[in-house]
Amino acid sequence: MSKTNFWKNWDTNLKYPYLFLMVLAAVALLLGGYYYLAGNTAAYAWDKISDLQVVPVPVHEVTRLLEPFTLYADGYLLLEQYDVAPAIVHTWPAVILLGILSICLAFYTAAISTMRQVPYFAGVLLLMLFLASFNTAELHVFGAEQSQAMLLIAIVLLAGLSYGFHAFWQHVAFAWRVLAMLVIIVLLGVAVFTEAEFVPALTALHLVNYSSLAALIATLLFMIWVSYENVNALLWINTQGKTPERRYSFWQFVLIAGLYLINLLLLYLRHIGYLQTDLIYVNGYLIFLLSIVAGFWGMQQREAFYGKYFPFRPTGAVLYLVFATIAFLSIGYAYATANDSLTTLFHTLIIYTHLVYGSVFFLYLMMNFAKLIKERKPVYKVVYEPRMFTLFSFFLMSTVILAILVIRTQYSTYFQARAGYYNYIGDLYYASENPMLAKRYYEESDVYDINNVKANYSLASMYRAESQRNNEILFMKGALGKRPNPKLYVRMANLYDEKQYFFEKLYVLHEGIKKFPESSEIYNNMALLYMQTSVIDSVEYYFNLAEKYSSNKEVIQSNKLAFYTRQAMLEPARALLNEAKDGNYKSLRSNAAALRQLLGINHKQDEAFTPDSLEQVEDFTLFYNQTISRLSNGDTSQLKAIDQYLKAKGNQLFQEDLLYSKALVHHYNGRPKEARSIIENLALTASERSGYYYNALGIWMLEEDNYRAAAHYFKQAKDLGYNQAYLSHGYALAMAHQPEQAINALQEVGYTGQETAKEVADQLQQVLQQSVSQTIASGSDAEKVKYLQIYLPQLTIAQVEALVKSVKEKELHRVALLSQIDHLMYQKKWRQANKAIKAVSPKLQPEGELRSKLNLQQLKLWHYTKNFDALIDRMDNVYLSKLDKRYKLYFKASIAAAKGRDREAAEKYSQAVKILLFDEEVVKAAATFYEEYTPDEMTAYEILLDGITYNPFSVELHKAYALESLDKGLTSYAEGALTTLQSLLPASEYSTFIKQFESHRQAAAKKADDWQL
Repeated sequence: MSKTNFWKNWDTNLKYPYLFLMVLAAVALLLGGYYYLAGNTAAYAWDKISDLQVVPVPVHEVTRLLEPFTLYADGYLLLEQYDVAPAIVHTWPAVILLGILSICLAFYTAAISTMRQVPYFAGVLLLMLFLASFNTAELHVFGAEQSQAMLLIAIVLLAGLSYGFHAFWQHVAFAWRVLAMLVIIVLLGVAVFTEAEFVPALTALHLVNYSSLAALIATLLFMIWVSYENVNALLWINTQGKTPERRYSFWQFVLIAGLYLINLLLLYLRHIGYLQTDLIYVNGYLIFLLSIVAGFWGMQQREAFYGKYFPFRPTGAVLYLVFATIAFLSIGYAYATANDSLTTLFHTLIIYTHLVYGSVFFLYLMMNFAKLIKERKPVYKVVYEPRMFTLFSFFLMSTVILAILVIRTQYSTYFQARAGYYNYIGDLYYASENPMLAKRYYEESDVYDINNVKANYSLASMYRAESQRNNEILFMKGALGKRPNPKLYVRMANLYDEKQYFFEKLYVLHEGIKKFPESSEIYNNMALLYMQTSVIDSVEYYFNLAEKYSSNKEVIQSNKLAFYTRQAMLEPARALLNEAKDGNYKSLRSNAAALRQLLGINHKQDEAFTPDSLEQVEDFTLFYNQTISRLSNGDTSQLKAIDQYLKAKGNQLFQEDLLYSKALVHHYNGRPKEARSIIENLALTASERSGYYYNALGIWMLEEDNYRAAAHYFKQAKDLGYNQAYLSHGYALAMAHQPEQAINALQEVGYTGQETAKEVADQLQQVLQQSVSQTIASGSDAEKVKYLQIYLPQLTIAQVEALVKSVKEKELHRVALLSQIDHLMYQKKWRQANKAIKAVSPKLQPEGELRSKLNLQQLKLWHYTKNFDALIDRMDNVYLSKLDKRYKLYFKASIAAAKGRDREAAEKYSQAVKILLFDEEVVKAAATFYEEYTPDEMTAYEILLDGITYNPFSVELHKAYALESLDKGLTSYAEGALTTLQSLLPASEYSTFIKQFESHRQAAAKKADDWQL
């Protein structure tokens, strides 16, 4: 085998072209090997069907009267079922094949020009037949009519130039011959590709697919060429030692050659169906590859046999690589196009040729050289010098036996070749968007090789595009009939996706598992099918099998995570979430985001996902779920992306979710006005979910202590049939200090049929109907706290103190103490409030909701008492929750205004109003400041208008708005505000304000008269 580097001593004009051809053959081999390993992925790939499952996830929780009220949003779980994409005809494999094949033709034509006269004309004849197989007439290169002119031109140019080198220019170096042939082929290619009626990609597909039969014949010839080289190589291994002692014995050679031939025999018996056992066989393509490698040496060795026709250098060496490259290209292209008729045929031909020619060659060796082998002679040196059984007899006998095998199998190889050829032509018309002819050729292929996968799946794909489900099922059954694979079972099962076909789908998947027990995709789909039932154990069982055999475990983990989340299986969900925490698969990250939100786990700040578009459903779910889970992080970067998505035309399906997520980002990041506007518009337009959106607004108002507004929105949600709003409505009215209306609302909770909610409503009704003394005497600690908070404005200081003292439970007592401080501050008992704050402070944790509330009460107390030095010193050093921190802007604005820093105060008040628009105190203070700072502008009026728009039940804001409207000469607006106040105020308070209003009107009128004078 050391002679395999024989080209080292060649001159450069021969060596470098040969090395280039060798590299080309290696490239063709690698491409063929890749497509062999990749299977049918290039022709029809795995696809996924995404199923969105809605799961309510908590966005925010607010506790009022010791009852939690949670705002839920629709989180999305993504379940992915494997499917198979329709058959696709890629043109680029044909382009690559045609490029390499063109170079091979140049080398072939150059090589035959170095032959003797008779073999040269035989080589030219083969060239002409191969060129004719391209069927250039149908390309209409020279007009609309079919013409053989292009073929004749190609034959004249290539054969003519080859003959010139053969007969007249024999001195021209081989490299220049190859280059000249390449120039001719390039010119022919330019003519064909520029003048053909097809686009270049389809032209390449036409040339390759029509010439496939010629390439197949060349491949068969090459298989015969190398079919016995493995036995010859075994002979070399046994007899190549330098001394007899280092050579193997006769029986060792017989044993190793016999094992090789027995393996081929077993492959043959298994191929024809005589053996069904799953033994370990040597792969047929590996045998072919080994014979090609062995033939590298054998070709040089056989020069003694063919040397009288052409020399090994360069003719034999080049022709060997040319035919090897064509074989690699033919087999690789068959796998790249999933043409199973031809892949089966190639494997069959490898077995037939290697078994027949290898066995007869073994007989040839035994008859001619058995004695020499026994004597341990270097037989490999004289293997082509027979004494009894000639090489001609060997080839003749082998060919006859091969013909008998073909006949014995009812010419199946011939029919497979025809079927594969028709599949190629069908591909050509499929790619040319001519479905009528494509179907005809695929159906013809199915006649020659019944139920071949290529034809049947292509036909099924065409009927899928036409939505003809029954026809698709028919051809899918045909595809499963002969050479099934997991993809076919998955696609067939997916055709039974409707609920009424549950058992049909189950049967198909079970059959697939029996045939392919290591198919992760089938197991995954089986688990998803069982998710439609109550058999939870089977779901987990099949998911575990799918994960075991999967090469992409994140897909299975994503589905498992969605399954655990849907079934509220928290422990395995947490374990899987931790296991897959570093996963990058989008669907997995999306499901993990939804689960984290359900479990209350904070999202990592550095994992934000913002895709360029939402074309893929997993892009939307990941972005949306992450947006929901990141609301508490103060991150508004999603707003820009949401606006971009809303403008994109293809996102109408997600528009409502995008708008809602935008509102949530606004609300929880300091833009309440924008958030409320979006939700109100959604409530008006999304008729089916209007109740949900009004309920969301109600919860937002609860968060902001605007209880009358909250009750208003909950009432709207109730009227639209949103059951969760019934209990919330009663609580909001109770917190708005309207106990009678609250009792009426709580009595309606029973209409919802929700027993738990009714029980809670009954308990609150009982509290509302008690007196102070009854509550103190017999009420539970929780009832006392609720009573205190509901009736706080109506209670005396003594009653509040008595209620607080009667609460014994530690945490509830702390809540009662904070309510007591609220009462003292409402009564403007600043000294007592300050004393109470100092008394309560040691009883609270350093951080937490209660501590934040107490610290805010302290800051407000300093603000009300104008103790600005203490306010400035402590404001940035005390613990405040995210919402309470916003008040620091208000305090800073008030301090700046008090100290005469009007410009700073204006800037701070502008910011404070935007984020604290729900607080009537802040709105009034800002309006008062701007009334003095810019009295001639409408700033104060606009602030108050925004205030009453956001909080239409604020008495104080409506009063201020009415008076400000008078100052700005907007009398009609002022009277409108007055009408609103009449519905909000008791008669006595309204009468008092009327007097103030009329006085203000007169003052404004007098001021206007003075200005006119």
